[in-house]
Formats: sequence, structure tokens, C-alpha cells
Amino acid sequence: MNASAIGAGLRTGDIELARDLSPQDLDSILRDPRLRAGLVETPKKGTYFALFNTKSTLGGNAALRRALAGVTRSQDFVWAALGRFAVPATGILPPGILGHDAGRRRPLMSRDEALSLLEGAGLMPPITLTAAVHPILRDRHKALTAALFAIWEELGVEVRITTTDMKSYLEAQAAGNIDILISRWMADYEDPDDFTFNLFRSGVGYFQAFFSSDEADRIAEEARIESRPAVREGLYRKFEGLLLDSPVVIPLFHEVDYRIAGPGVRGVALRSSPPFVNYPEIGKTEAPSVNAAHEWGGGVIHVPIGGGVHDFDPATMAILEQAETMPLVFETLTRDLEGGRVVPWLASEVIPEDGGARFRFRLRRGVRFHDGRAVSARDVRYTFERILQKGTSAGRFLLAPIRGAQSLIDGKASDLEGFHIVSPSEFVIELEKPLSFFPVLVSWPGAGILPEGTDVVGESWRRGCIGTGPYRVASFEPGKRLELERNPAYWREGYPKNEGVVFRFGVPPEEIRSEFLAGRLSLASDLLPADAEALRQDPRFRATYRESPSLVTYFVMFNTHKGVFADARARRAVAQGIDAAGIVRRTLGRHAIPANGLIPPGLLGYVAKPRVRAQASGQVSGAHTVSRETTEVTAVVNPIMFGEFGGFTKELTQAFREMGYSIRVTNKTMAEFLGAQKDAPTDIMIGRWIADYPDADTFTQGVLHSVEGVNGRYCGMPAIDALTERARGEIDPRTRESIYREVEDIIARDAVMIPLFHEQVYRFARPEVEGLRVGFGQPIVLYESLSIRS
Repeated sequence: MNASAIGAGLRTGDIELARDLSPQDLDSILRDPRLRAGLVETPKKGTYFALFNTKSTLGGNAALRRALAGVTRSQDFVWAALGRFAVPATGILPPGILGHDAGRRRPLMSRDEALSLLEGAGLMPPITLTAAVHPILRDRHKALTAALFAIWEELGVEVRITTTDMKSYLEAQAAGNIDILISRWMADYEDPDDFTFNLFRSGVGYFQAFFSSDEADRIAEEARIESRPAVREGLYRKFEGLLLDSPVVIPLFHEVDYRIAGPGVRGVALRSSPPFVNYPEIGKTEAPSVNAAHEWGGGVIHVPIGGGVHDFDPATMAILEQAETMPLVFETLTRDLEGGRVVPWLASEVIPEDGGARFRFRLRRGVRFHDGRAVSARDVRYTFERILQKGTSAGRFLLAPIRGAQSLIDGKASDLEGFHIVSPSEFVIELEKPLSFFPVLVSWPGAGILPEGTDVVGESWRRGCIGTGPYRVASFEPGKRLELERNPAYWREGYPKNEGVVFRFGVPPEEIRSEFLAGRLSLASDLLPADAEALRQDPRFRATYRESPSLVTYFVMFNTHKGVFADARARRAVAQGIDAAGIVRRTLGRHAIPANGLIPPGLLGYVAKPRVRAQASGQVSGAHTVSRETTEVTAVVNPIMFGEFGGFTKELTQAFREMGYSIRVTNKTMAEFLGAQKDAPTDIMIGRWIADYPDADTFTQGVLHSVEGVNGRYCGMPAIDALTERARGEIDPRTRESIYREVEDIIARDAVMIPLFHEQVYRFARPEVEGLRVGFGQPIVLYESLSIRS
């Protein structure tokens, strides 16, 4: 029966257990939740590979072998050719077999490097290799074979296949009269001996006509009589090194076996050895009609955002608008739930070891990327290394505690020393020094996991924008629009509850109000304070209004190192003379909480009571008399302060003028703001800090640290640096609390900044929208819980 007939029979119920489907039928069936629920799968104990004949003229040429192996990036073409039911191989030992190294990296080279290697060995194209190819690699997996040979053709190496069927393939394998064997080995018994001694032992190995050596024989013999598992593992990894370092073998992939059971079939399980299916344990129940068409329902949620998202690569995440949208597509190992509670997410377990200097992560089973491939520890390692090498300063700062991270940042290393892969689903992270809240750091939305090998994140999930989240990217117009569609294979059953979310960027507050009232937007926020208050009084929207404190602080940051405010007396005079709390109450009302310090409510170190303003009693402690003359000061200002918070900014500017300072803003765009705040070219900075993770460390270290803080160039000082470093290594919450209070005392004493307010986040929903909840995590809205009532 052909693949199309199998797929059709499964849909109609005529077939109750299926495999060997065409890629198109498989993709279609896995979109149907009734059939997807019947999918069972397991890695096969086998490996597909290219094996050179080291005893032939061409196969025995080490330079040719190195060149062909170097350009064979199996990680890139295996997924494209074979889809979700193949795992790129890094060695000949498959997963589940003692000695399998899930974290091994194969040395790769560019086309030019490979050509140079061939030229140096006196090998000039065209070069023709004779090959025996296993029939399955010319039939079911022919796309992969074609992709492999196409890569080699770019070096001028042509492969001439000399076999036509299994008989001629077996004859060529036994004779060893060809240059290369494109083959597979499925375990006869589940032990590494089957992939070493059984294949390459001189005189008896299946492939000994292609490769054997005294050293390989010695290792294989020693491993056979060794009883200690750890020692055996070391010997088999050494044996694999002989095959890969030469290289004798180019590993291609490990196949994943699967079955799809019909809706009425129960109890199907797969084994990695015969019999593969547990037929005696399978039962049947009455199944729902397989002809019933499935309707997702839930509608499409339309959301306006006042700011813009111009880049959808998690590694570049730097602004709130990215933090609100990216977690819907890219998920993290841990996640900040409502109330600042960080829990395992893509990780099922996070286990601290060695007093917080090591953390063991185990990945959740059944999680797949949008293109169907399974998430593995290699993907996590690749994501972290990519952030350290290419990401923003925020991402590098968060992962910097990992051992060896600084070497990647500095370009001195290409591998993350402290990341150790134990198995495809388990890894250990070693830190430079203990950090009790490290699992909180990796909840940062920019640490969303990407598939290994992702270079540039594209404009849709089919063009490389691939994560694990509840939504896939249907299209992305930078700065204008982001369309997300439901991920039909999302690992959290029952989510999302809608068909998709459409974000519109750069929408002015007035347009948000009018479009929301007209019913063309599902949610509304970023409104002018007066409009938000008017909607709250509207009986149509009062019941759908939700608000929550947010982990964000708005402030005026002084440049304490140069300019007019390098004088502490001038800073104190302004800080104590401006009634920021009064301005907040007058202009922002219930949508903001006056700030008493840098750290917001809900985190260790929060200062709940307002500090006494010296000017309230007619004195400015330690300050000179403010001049009646006006001094111009330069400022870089977050553009949001001229939009939603324009009224507040106007009064704040007037308060500075009354203190004798006129403010000249030097930037217009967010890009200019982000660039300027790093260099501290102005006298003051008016902006905000949004928590990357729910811990006070993100405000003290992330904002104030002289080197690592985003505003360290404005206000960094050794005393605060020492305190934040102490707090990072402290496990006891009470001690950490006292340290952060001490930081807040220094901020107030030296007038490092003027705390302005903590924003109250809110959303209005249309009456037909159900499931709205908001929190101070990221994203603020749990979009996957929303639906539109019919």
C-alpha cells in the first residue's frame, strides 16, 4: 500500500495503526488533534552514515575525507530533507547506547577551506567517487542522499553509484571494491559492542573491508571485557574518536520510529528493538467519527501596541514591546508566572547542585519546534552561545555567570565551557561562582530556545522564525504588523484557545481608543490617562477591565560623573525640591504608583514608605541655594515619555525649570535613546527599567552596576557595585533584603536618581473577549488563554 493510501485510510478509519506516511500526509494528520493524540514515537537504535573505504586510493586519502566531512553540515540538511522523524547524528553510537555523546561537535569548514585542503593534497576537480548506497537511501530517504551529494558536487566531487538493489549493495559491501558506502546499521543488540567490535574488528567485522586497525581492535577487545560502565563508556568514546577524527565515518542521522493510532485505538507503545509494537497490549474503544471536521474556534485577537517591534530575533530583545510578543513564539527553560513565581517551563526539572554553583536541567518530554523537530539539549546550548556571541548586552549580562561565558563574549572561544550535555534531554550548567537565583535569569524572554543552526530569524515560521510557543509567525512586517497563527502541535494540551493574534505596532493613543470603540481591536492599552479613565467609567468595559502592578520603574537618572550634576549638592537640591509624587498623582492617577526608590513593589528591598522631602520644612539638606538664573541641561528621553506620559513629562520639565534648569532633549527615536544611554553623553536620562526577571538584582545590577548596568556610565559607583555583587552570591533572602535596602539608602543619600513611578499595567477587553488576565510578568497578557465568544 502506498503512502497516500495509508494516510487516506487513517482518516476514514479503515486503517487503525499507520506509519510510512508521505511528508504531506503526515503534516496534515498531525494538524488534527484527534489523530495527533494517537502519535507514539521512539528513537531507533541505529545510525545512517557515510563510510569511506580507507583501503581504496581515493577513500584512503585523508585530505579528501576531511574536506568532504568538513562541508557536510548534517544539522542543516537532515531536518530539511527528512523532517521531524530524523535526528542529525554526531557519531556512530545512537542515543540510548552507552558511549553516545549527545553534546559532541564535529569540526566543520567552509567551501573555500575545503577546496584549499584538496588543492594542497594535489586533488583537482573533477573527482569521481564510486559508491554503494543502501536501497532505503535511494527510496524513502532519497532526498537526503541527493542533498548530501549536492554539497559534495560544490567541491567538484561527483559520486557514481554502482549499486541498483539490495543484492548488488550487499555484494559491494562484502567486496570492498568501492570508495564510499552510504549505509545504515540497526542494532542487533543494544550495546556499543554492536557498533564497534561487530562492525570493524579485523577479520570478523561487517565493515572491516572498509576500515580496521590494530588500535581499534585493541580498544574494542578491552571494552568487551571491562565491567565498569564508566570505563567502558570512555573506551567507546575513544573508539568513536578514531572513526571521526580521521575521519573514516561521516555520521548522518538517527531515525525516529513512529506509529499513528486511530482515535479508537488505545495502549500503543513502541520499543527500540523487535517486536517494535506491543500488539498484545493494544485495545480498542468506540471512536468518534473520523469524518467529523475539526474546527478550532476562538477567533483572532487583534492587539494594538503604541511602540514598535523592528526585530523579532530573541537574541536582540531590548524593549518592552519585544518582551510582550516574543514569548508567544519562543519559550524559555523557566517562566515567570503571575505574581513573580518562576517555574520550570521547557525544562521539567531544575536541580541546584554544589551550593548553587551548578544547575542540572531536564527538558520536558514531547516539546517540539514549529517545524516538528524535537527540542534537545543541543538547541539550548546553541541558543545560549548565540546570545553570548551575537546578542544584546542585556542577554550577555544575564548569561555571563556561566563558566566560560566571558570568553565567548570576547571572541576567545567558540564553545561554552560551563555547558555540559549529559543526554539529548539533560544538561548541566556550571557557574563561575554560586548564584542562587540563576534559574530566574533564564526566564528572560530573550533566552527563548531556537533550533541549533539558526542563523537569521526569518519573517515567518516557514522561513526560519521557529520556536516552541503556542503561536507560529504567519507574517512579520517590522515596525508595522505581526500575525501569529495557532501552533497546532503545541505541547500544552488545549492551548491556545484562539486561532491567532494580530499585533499592530506604532498605534497612537487616540487611534487605539477610536479603533477599540469601533470593535476593530480586541484589547486596548497605552491610552491617554483621561481616555483610560473614561473607559473605566463606561459600563460596557468596566467588567472587562484588568490591572496589575508591574515590575517597572520610571526615573530621572543624573550623570554623576560629568557635567552640572557631577556636583552632589546640585543633585540633592533638585531631587529634594521636585515633588515627583505630586506630579504622578495629578497627571497619571490610578495608572501609576509614586516610586520611593528604584526597586518596585513585590521584590526584595522595596521601600514602601516615602522618604521625607527636606524642602517640605523649608530646608534643602547639604545643598546650595538654587539660582534664579536658568541653566540648560541636556537629556536623553525614552520616547514613551512624550506619548502616553506626555502630561507627566510636561509637568516634570516645568518643575526642573522652577529649580533653575531648562531641559534640552537630544534624541527623537528609541534607537537614539538606546544608543545614547549607553554612552552617557547628557546631563540627565529620563527613562524606565523593565525587569528582565522577577528579582531585585535586575534593578540593582542591571541598572546601576558600573560595567554591566545599562546606566552604569551615568551613575555607577564602587560602593553600589560591591553591594550588588555581594547580593548575587547570597542565598539567605533576609540578608539579600538588607543589602538591597542599603543600595536604596545610597541612591537616596547621594541623589543618584529621582524615582518617579511604578506603572500599573492594564488592559481593556471588548465585551465578547473572554479569559483576560494581566500580570507583571512578560508577556503581561496570557494571550493563549483568550477567546472570542461567538
